[in-house]
Amino acid sequence: MVGTGVGAQNGILIKGGEPLEMAHKVKVVVFDKTGTITHGTPVVNQVKVLVESNRMSCNKILAIVGTAESNSEHPLGAAITKYCKQELDTETLGTCIDFQVVPGCGISCKVTNIEGLLHKDNWKIEENNIKNASLVQIDTSNEQSSTSSSMIIDAQLSNAQQYKVLIGNREWMIRNGLVINNDVNDSMTEHERKGRTAVLVAVDDELCGLVAIADTVKPEAELAVHILKSMGLEVVLMTGDNSKTARSIASQVGITKVFAEVLPSHKVAKVKQLQEEGNRVAMVGDGINDSPALAMANVGIAIGTGTDVAIEAADVVLIRNDLLDVVASIDLSRKTVKRIRINFVFALIYNLIGIPIAAGVFMPIGLVLQPWMGSAAMAASSVSVVLSSLLLKLYRKPTYENYEVHARGQMGQKSPSEISVHVGIDDTSRNSPKLGLLDRIVNYSRASINSLLSDKRSLNSVGTSEPDKHSLLVGDCREDDDSAL
Repeated sequence: MVGTGVGAQNGILIKGGEPLEMAHKVKVVVFDKTGTITHGTPVVNQVKVLVESNRMSCNKILAIVGTAESNSEHPLGAAITKYCKQELDTETLGTCIDFQVVPGCGISCKVTNIEGLLHKDNWKIEENNIKNASLVQIDTSNEQSSTSSSMIIDAQLSNAQQYKVLIGNREWMIRNGLVINNDVNDSMTEHERKGRTAVLVAVDDELCGLVAIADTVKPEAELAVHILKSMGLEVVLMTGDNSKTARSIASQVGITKVFAEVLPSHKVAKVKQLQEEGNRVAMVGDGINDSPALAMANVGIAIGTGTDVAIEAADVVLIRNDLLDVVASIDLSRKTVKRIRINFVFALIYNLIGIPIAAGVFMPIGLVLQPWMGSAAMAASSVSVVLSSLLLKLYRKPTYENYEVHARGQMGQKSPSEISVHVGIDDTSRNSPKLGLLDRIVNYSRASINSLLSDKRSLNSVGTSEPDKHSLLVGDCREDDDSAL
């Protein structure tokens, strides 16, 4: 109770005593990349046109891409839309229809009504000319000019062309039958080596643009990773981004093990694989895609600035957007468990000494325990435990400067050759050793027990109408199934 209160005072919300006790047993800490290791506010660095300018201008590509990504909720899509609006100097874009998202790959849609963005400057010049002419012309001629201008605009809008748009990674383009030549692939590789995300743009089944997006690493990320490693923990980076970008980000913060190109639906499997290796896993994330993995991990840690679903699924919530609080939460757990063990000593020492004396073991030598002495010993035992627990209130979370002094001269970026990158979901499963018969029996028994316990918990939750930590992730699946039936 005191430990959770101290955590709240330090910006760490712990949902009960179980995650507080479990955190000190953690052996592997898994970090999501976007929004956790990085700021989560990517910025467009470069837009490269892959076709001749007379066929499709840069502004036209920006208008198409900005309109297509305006319906996307992904941070990269928001960054592209913001950049396009700034470059085109507009707050409104075209119309996007038939919008579809494929997680981990890209988007597809149809875009129309972008001609207004392309002819905006021409319309402004024409409007200014009309205003200047009105100073020397009569009102009738001014009305005729403005009427003709409106007719031109209406004619252009009525002839709006529709574009079929694909935006995504290499796999998305290949899946849609597009060929990526060596020059484009080399450009993408160069950006990815610098830690950027390279996104391809195809319009009407033709590659026409490449967008490079960069997300900067949080300043405290490298220090947090170093402190976690010094505490004897293994740190892993898990991301849906490509392997080259993931390797670059990992080298900047000192992480040597990376799971790259992991689809959102496969993050849970990755966490489960680590648990099956005998590790207690802590998952740190902030997005909707991280929520199932946060629920699966032994300790789920959500960034306070993340989505509501991630915060609901997590066991620990960091109010501040500071990765050093991950270190502080594990450190507080260790301090709390150490205090619990000391309290066991205070609780037992009086009984271990007092019970033999009260039983008369030492009566031959004249040592007798009076009833009032027993009552005093019981009271002293309770008071000792309470006072020992209250000493946790003296806990102070180490500051950034304290951590930096401790780690001075020991931190350093890792070279790409030191980083182990596992791609996709099947990488670790192929390399994992084959289980023996006894291990398979143990795993099967454990799975059966877990299944029975989960069934019991689900029945209890139905009876008491109290949702468990997974209820928000499952949603109203039962109602959906009934309606489908």
